Amino acid sequence: MNSRVWEGQNKMIRIARQVGQPFLLAVLWSALANSVNAQNPPPSQPASPTYKVIHDHALGQGRGELRIMENGIAFQGEGKDEERHSRTWRDDDIKRLSIARDELRVTVYEASRLPLIPRKAPFTDGKAMRTGSEHDYLFRLREGEITPEVVQQLLARFHRPIETSVLPNNETESGRLLFEIPVFHRQHVGGKSGWLRVYEQYMVLNADDTGGARFWRYTDIRDIGQLGRYQFELATWEGQFGVDGKSYVFDLKRPLTEVEYESLWKKVYEQGRKIGLSPAPTPKQ
Repeated sequence: MNSRVWEGQNKMIRIARQVGQPFLLAVLWSALANSVNAQNPPPSQPASPTYKVIHDHALGQGRGELRIMENGIAFQGEGKDEERHSRTWRDDDIKRLSIARDELRVTVYEASRLPLIPRKAPFTDGKAMRTGSEHDYLFRLREGEITPEVVQQLLARFHRPIETSVLPNNETESGRLLFEIPVFHRQHVGGKSGWLRVYEQYMVLNADDTGGARFWRYTDIRDIGQLGRYQFELATWEGQFGVDGKSYVFDLKRPLTEVEYESLWKKVYEQGRKIGLSPAPTPKQ
């Protein structure tokens, strides 16, 4: 605040006290407080990440706005037809999240609707059958991308399983690397070589591969196992049609040492799951 303005207002306050003018004193105190607030505004709250998206339906698609809030996720449809697809989910309504740079899949505790008759069929508003116990909402970004900062925000507050190919912004800044191992990641068709890195609080696959990277907290991992000396399986809680979770199978370009496997085993099974087991011995040649 300007020192001359401050001195002038203080002088007027002293005069008002001397002449006994309580109303004038109150007005001057209010003006002084407003001046201080104008010079020192309160810190602004960070804006909720908002994206223009395409929302896939069972039949067709629509457009709208997706917003990631402090304790939930909301979709607002554009136009009369898409308005009825607007939803708001609290974090505890969400079963699973799957994140890529250009899309977000939200799996919620809700029976899916299997369309039997399209809504635009003549003489009917459509018919659908409820099925299952979870429902996927897929949102594809029309512009921009989901950033590492947003992923970090979700990981910090969301305790249900998260599948992400966007690494959080602290992946290379925090966390002690325990060991790394070169691998070949088997896929449905072919595969890809890369590195599996084991940190104090998480695991990372192919950190330098845009779109092909994976990040797992230990609570996101369901099971691990060695399929022989040169194969390793990592089972997660990620969604996969018809299967309870998703498995990643790796050909190891060098075998895991007994110390490495035991340290990883303890990380996976001691993250809130103390079940009194011990790791199987490392397979030998």
